[in-house]
Amino acid sequence: MPTQKINNSRFPTWPIFNEEEEKILSEVIRSGKWWCGAPEAPEGKYVWQFQEKFAKFQDAEFCIALSNGTVAIESTLFALGVGLGDEVIVSDYTFVASASAVIATNAVPIFCDINPETFVMDVNKIKGLITDRTKAIVPVHLGGNPVEMDRLMEIAKKNDLFVVEDCAHSHGSCYKGKKLGNWGNAGTFSFQASKVLTSGEGGAIICNSKELADKIYSYIDCGRKKGRRSYEHFSYGTNYRMTEYQAAILLTQMKNFEKQHKLRNQNARYLSKRLNEIDGIKVMSPTQGTSALGWYVFPFLFESSKFGGLNKEEFNKKLQQQGIPCVDNYPPLHTLACFKDIKLKSGIDYSNANWGEDRSNDRNFPIVSNIYSKSIEFPQELLLASTTDLDSVVEFIKSLQN
Repeated sequence: MPTQKINNSRFPTWPIFNEEEEKILSEVIRSGKWWCGAPEAPEGKYVWQFQEKFAKFQDAEFCIALSNGTVAIESTLFALGVGLGDEVIVSDYTFVASASAVIATNAVPIFCDINPETFVMDVNKIKGLITDRTKAIVPVHLGGNPVEMDRLMEIAKKNDLFVVEDCAHSHGSCYKGKKLGNWGNAGTFSFQASKVLTSGEGGAIICNSKELADKIYSYIDCGRKKGRRSYEHFSYGTNYRMTEYQAAILLTQMKNFEKQHKLRNQNARYLSKRLNEIDGIKVMSPTQGTSALGWYVFPFLFESSKFGGLNKEEFNKKLQQQGIPCVDNYPPLHTLACFKDIKLKSGIDYSNANWGEDRSNDRNFPIVSNIYSKSIEFPQELLLASTTDLDSVVEFIKSLQN
């Protein structure tokens, strides 16, 4: 008997909003204060409020709000002095922004393979990638799952390297009693439309150094300095400021975050247990020492031989036809045309990179290549469904073995 199709209207859609978001946006419009202004001459109020609230939420001293998560990484690396000729070690399993932000500073990303259990940067492989050109490490907490930051920081300290945590997926994630973003020199966040905390676009940087926070602020606000006149510009900078619209939405979205965060973690544990009981399914393992995950995505692996030889595309299509929401996985960075064909910035020497042309062969990145070939991801909003609906997902996946 064919399995009854799941009604995908059971699954929450994202983003979730109500009249409060509509009201606050209307207030911003009517106020005529559509940008934040400067610290000494504020125009709007919501960017300043959000920075204070998000810093407190992430247990950090400082927060700089800006236009998106990509430029958050770029701005932090720039403020740390990363530039021409420097190398930055980045996880190979991530969105392109983790590496394109490095390219933007005229530095060279070096790709690190991943742990086959946790799907995040394998700390054991970092030492072999360090050269006399290495300046920084960008650990990416994929799906909110922490990289082993205590071990990574030991390596960074020993080799005098900066660490910029890519926390685009890890709002609220906590590793060994410390929220992500506080282990390294800084942590960067994204508020893009699909993120667990969203304003459509937007980003933030947290850190615990006033000197670094001031340098980042100057860079994202046209080289200005706090406490000085608006038309004084003291160093090279650009305009990556966040708008009042984005900050206002984020402040309302934060009100529901803790409730959603708790439910995502609760349901992720439940779904992981049930899926791991299926022969041929293996869910991403939380890094040991993790007490909470952002669960931006819920990744798991399937063994084709246990599902009648279905390949990844066919498996995804079966889920979608059944009304089960699923999302594309990030292709490993070494496979992307911009890196494989070295179509990047002119005048920069990429000859020492561990990618490009034959260096981008999957054999040089065996773990991530294998993981990608058989990985499926559910979007974070699926984890806001009822356990009954999650059970229906599990039962359908079981049925694919028949």
